[in-house]
Amino acid sequence: MSYNLKDVFYLGATHEYPHGSYGSAGIEGVIPIDVSAYVDPIAKGRQRGQGLAIYKVHAQVAGDSMGGMMIATDEGAATFGLTVKPYTTTGDAVTSIAAGDLTPESDLAVWLASYTAPANRVPGQGGGLNPDVQLEPSADVPYVCVRDTIFQAFVTSVGMSSADSWYVSYRLECAMITLDTATLNQLLRTQTA
Repeated sequence: MSYNLKDVFYLGATHEYPHGSYGSAGIEGVIPIDVSAYVDPIAKGRQRGQGLAIYKVHAQVAGDSMGGMMIATDEGAATFGLTVKPYTTTGDAVTSIAAGDLTPESDLAVWLASYTAPANRVPGQGGGLNPDVQLEPSADVPYVCVRDTIFQAFVTSVGMSSADSWYVSYRLECAMITLDTATLNQLLRTQTA
């Protein structure tokens, strides 16, 4: 399960969080990313199960679809990330995210961060295109996904201003790995909410 150039590949995803849906605090979004082509949790005969090892996650919060920075008057703040929690209701402005889902205590959280737009930022707080990361996998200890879907979860703590949408993009450094039965069974139990 070592991180090496031979086995690693990249998966990317972007979602626009429109100001019309996220104009106030407490608005949630849950957007699925299908990874079923990379995961096979069923061992068949001598063939072992396969999981998706996520070693690193890179993310960007942009003010437009071209990846441009937000301008000084853009407002909003949010906590967001990637999780394997099996949400049944997905989309923008849904009510699916439970207490603890977007905290490091969640066994189902793969990567978590927060971002404050320029107009709401206090001096010395992060900014630009980079979110403040709270939880991330590593090259030494990847997050191994054995579920068909990874979800982008997003919740506002300050509503977005009326003309500003956020574009959150992810790039995952991944590898398909073979799992022994005991490890596979434990991961399946852990990744069931």
